[in-house]
Amino acid sequence: MKLESVLRFTRSVPFLLLVAILPAIQAQSSAATTGCGKTKISIENATFLTSGSLVIAIQLPLGWQREEKKNNPFFLLRNGDRYETARTLMYVNVQQLDSSFEQAVKNDENDFRQRHSSMQILDEPQPEILEAGCAAETQRFIYQNARETSVEEVTKIGIGGQLINVVLSSDSEAEIARYRKDYKFLLEHLGLVGLVGPAQ
Repeated sequence: MKLESVLRFTRSVPFLLLVAILPAIQAQSSAATTGCGKTKISIENATFLTSGSLVIAIQLPLGWQREEKKNNPFFLLRNGDRYETARTLMYVNVQQLDSSFEQAVKNDENDFRQRHSSMQILDEPQPEILEAGCAAETQRFIYQNARETSVEEVTKIGIGGQLINVVLSSDSEAEIARYRKDYKFLLEHLGLVGLVGPAQ
């Protein structure tokens, strides 16, 4: 891990948490093992996202920035956009996985359908992800009425007892298609740094 990445990490994570997690970063950086949560981490200019006991690293696609004021969901915006007015954005949401991965996918579908009875849910081809050994599924959620349209491409990744939702969200299919390359880049540059337990 580059020194500047570690320094950025130390500014965003409490010291005790940092002491607990740095060995995990070093171990994953040097290990060539594969499998869910054991993928070799090699992310340049990493941004670290911390939620509960989970720390993940991402590399932002070119032309995107993190909305620093919001955590879990962690929002990514196009340079120059504001959260309040952005037409298209991406976000990463981390949830406790309280059931099987398959059941979590079904639960999410049911939640969406309860909120919007006319919601379309389409299975999408699974893009490449950095954590290739993990359970993952990609779907598109489409909601439209006379006043609004909402389209979300959602990739769910089960890792370390957590469910990571990586979402590309917009108001049209054309916008989703326009930024799908950036979305795929994010999925290919998102990996587990480590799980943090209570300080010893």
